[in-house]
Amino acid sequence: MTKRITVIVGWFSSLILLFAAAFWLSKPTFSADMFSLLPKSHSQIAHAEDVFFQQNANRIMFSFAGNNKNKAFDDFQKWLDDNAIKSTFNFPSVNDLAQTFSPFKHALLSDTYKQTLSKKTTFEHYYLEQLNQLGNPFVSATLSKDTSLSLAAFIEDNLKQSQLFTLEQGRLTRHLNGVEYRVILSNLAPENLGVNKSIDLAGSIIKQINLLNETYPDLSITYSGVLFHTAENAKQAKYEMSLFGGISLLALIAMVFWVFRRLNSILLASFTVLSALIGGAIAMVLLFNTIHLLTLVFAVTLIGIAIDYAFHGMTDLAKKEHEKGYSKGTQSALLLSLITTTLGYCCLLGAPLTLLSQVGVFVIAGLVSAWLFTVLVLPLWQSTLTLSPSSLLMSQKLIKVFLYCNSLKKPILITLLALISALFLIKPISFNDDVKLLNASSEHLMLNEKKHLLLLGQWDSEIVFMFADSDEALLQKQEQFLKRLTQLNPNFKHNSISHWLPSLQKQRHNQVLFEQAKNEGTLDIAERVTGQALASTKAPLLTYETLATSTFKRLLLSQMIVEPSQSITWMSISGISSDQLINEVEKNNGIYLYNKPKQISTLLSDYREYLLLSLVLAGFISWLLFSWRFTIKIALLQVTILSIVVLSMLWVCNAIQGSLSLFNLLGALLVIALAIDYLVFYQINKLEPKNVLAISLSAASSMWVFGMLSASDTPAIFSFGLSVMVGILAIYFLSPLSVLKPQKEQ
Repeated sequence: MTKRITVIVGWFSSLILLFAAAFWLSKPTFSADMFSLLPKSHSQIAHAEDVFFQQNANRIMFSFAGNNKNKAFDDFQKWLDDNAIKSTFNFPSVNDLAQTFSPFKHALLSDTYKQTLSKKTTFEHYYLEQLNQLGNPFVSATLSKDTSLSLAAFIEDNLKQSQLFTLEQGRLTRHLNGVEYRVILSNLAPENLGVNKSIDLAGSIIKQINLLNETYPDLSITYSGVLFHTAENAKQAKYEMSLFGGISLLALIAMVFWVFRRLNSILLASFTVLSALIGGAIAMVLLFNTIHLLTLVFAVTLIGIAIDYAFHGMTDLAKKEHEKGYSKGTQSALLLSLITTTLGYCCLLGAPLTLLSQVGVFVIAGLVSAWLFTVLVLPLWQSTLTLSPSSLLMSQKLIKVFLYCNSLKKPILITLLALISALFLIKPISFNDDVKLLNASSEHLMLNEKKHLLLLGQWDSEIVFMFADSDEALLQKQEQFLKRLTQLNPNFKHNSISHWLPSLQKQRHNQVLFEQAKNEGTLDIAERVTGQALASTKAPLLTYETLATSTFKRLLLSQMIVEPSQSITWMSISGISSDQLINEVEKNNGIYLYNKPKQISTLLSDYREYLLLSLVLAGFISWLLFSWRFTIKIALLQVTILSIVVLSMLWVCNAIQGSLSLFNLLGALLVIALAIDYLVFYQINKLEPKNVLAISLSAASSMWVFGMLSASDTPAIFSFGLSVMVGILAIYFLSPLSVLKPQKEQ
C-alpha cells in the first residue's frame, strides 16, 4: 500500500511541478472574446486591420432615446467619468477646421462649390444665399479668412458627407428614421477586458443603466461593444464548464461504483481523468499565451475519452486468469487506441481557428498523460480490483443480443446501407459555414449591435482597403476609384479621406479652376459685398505631412497612414451593389474589399472541405490499419461499419439542425477515432463479458459527456456534442457486428 501511495503522490507531484513551471514561464491569460478566435486575413490586410481597427476593438457605445434622454445622458456621462471611462469622439470644431485648412483654401474646392463656378449668375445666387443664412457657423467661422466662401463650402460639404453626428449642447447627436439619439462612444483599456474584469465592469454598467431606466420613465438606453460580448460569453462558458464537467464527473463516478463497487476504483478513474486534465493543461499553457474559455468547454470531452483507458485497464486487471499486469491483447488495444484517437485530434492542429488548435493540443497531451498513468500506475492496484456480479450479468445479456445481431449481420448491413441511401435521396445534407456559429451572445445583444451599426452608418456599408507606394499615388488611386463608382451611381455614399485631403494633382486643378473663375469675373460679387480683394490663388498645397501635424491628425491617422514602404487607407461605401463593387475592386491592383465575416466564413468553408477529405482519408487509413493488423475481409467489414456510422450520424444531425457545419465534421473525425478503438478492442478481445463491459462503460461515459455538450447554447459546441453523441450511439450497436475470427485462427 505504501508503494502505491508513494507512486501516486510522486506522479501528481511531478505533473503539478511541470504545470507550475509552464505557467510561470508563459504567464498565459484567459479570454472570452469571440473575435480573438478568428483567423487572420492575408498579411497585407491583416496589417491594415491592426493599423486602423485595433483602436476600435475595445470600443463600447451607448445610445439614449425618448423622454429625459438629455438628463439620462448627463447622469450616465458623469458616472462614466467617475469610473475613468472617457468619451473618444472628439471631432475638431468648425473654428479648428477653418484654422487648419485656410492656408490652402483655393486648392480645396468642394464639388458643390465647383458647380456654382460654371456661371456668374449661378455663383452670385449661391453666394448671397449663403450670406443670408443667419447663424451659418461655416460662413461665420471662415469669412474673415476667405471672402470667396470656398473654405466654408469645403468644410460644410465634407462634414455632411463624412460625419453622421452633430453636437447639440455638447452631446453627440444622431437622427435616424425620425428618432433623435444621444450617443456616447468610449474605448476601454485592454486590462479591463480580462475575463473577470469584463464580467464585473459589464455588470456595473448594466446595473447603472437599469437604475437610469427606473429613474427616468419612457427612456430607451442601448449598449453594445466587445466588453458585453466578452462578459456574456465568459459567464456562459464558466457556467457550462462547471455544469457539464460537474454532472459528467458525478455520472462517471456512479458508473464506476456500480461496476467495481470499491472506493479505490472511483479514485483510480478520477486520477486517470485528473492526469489527463493536468497533462493537457501543461501543453496548452506552454504553447499558447492566450487561452480561450470556449477551449475549456470543448476540452470537457477529454473526460469522456480519458476515462476509457481506466475502464479498459481496470476491467482487464480485474481478471484473475493472468497473474500480473495487463493481458497482451489489452496492451495492444490500449496503444492502438491512443494512436488512433491522437491521429483524429491531430486534424485540429492545422485548423484556421485558434480554438480548434487549442482543443487539439489539450486533448492529445491529455490522452498521452492518461495513457501513461493507465499503463504505469494502474497495474499496481490490480489486487484490489473486482467486478460486481450485476455488471457481469448485464454484459452476458448484452452479449446474447450482440451474438444474435451478429448472426444477421449481412441483412442488417444491407438494410442499413439501403435505408441511408434512400434518406440521402429524400433529404440531401447541406452545409452552413457562417462564422456566427462561433457566437454565443444573446439575441438582445446582437440586436443592440445592429442598432448601433445603423447609427454609425456601417450596417449596409462595405469597407475597402487601398495600398500604394506613396501618399500621392494612393490619393490619386482613391479619387479615380470613386470617380468610377460615381458613374455607376451618382448618389452612392463614402467617407474617403480624399474628401479632406485631395491629391496634389486635384489641388492644382482646383487652383486653375478658381483662377479661371476669378479672371472671368465670376467671383466679383465677393469683392463687391465684402469690399476686400480676393487673395492670390498661388497658395501652398495641402500635404499629408502638414495635415498630420494639425488638429486633424487623429482623424487623418484613423483613415490613412504613410509608411516607408507603402501608404494605406480605407473607406466605407454604401449605395453600390455588392456585385458592382466587387467587379470594380477586381479591376484594380492594391484595392481589396474587406468583409471579415464573409472572409472567415470562406476560410471555414475551405477547412470544412479539407475535413471532408480527411474523413475519406481516415477511412482509407483505417482500412490499411485493419488489413495489416487483421485481414482484408475483416478490414472491409469494419470500414463498412465505419461508413454507415458516419453517414447516419451526418444525416441525423442535418435533419435536427437543418444543415451541417464544420463542427459536425470535427465530431465525425472524433467518432471515427473512437469507433476504431471499439473495433480494435472487439477484434482483439472478442465478445467476452469483461470486454463488452469495458466498451459499454466507455460508450455510456462518452455519450453522457457529449450529450451534455449538445445542451450548450453555443451553436458550435451544440453541433459538436450532438454529432459525437449520435455517432457513439451508432457505433456502440454496430461495432459488435465486426467480430470475425481471423483466417489464421480458423
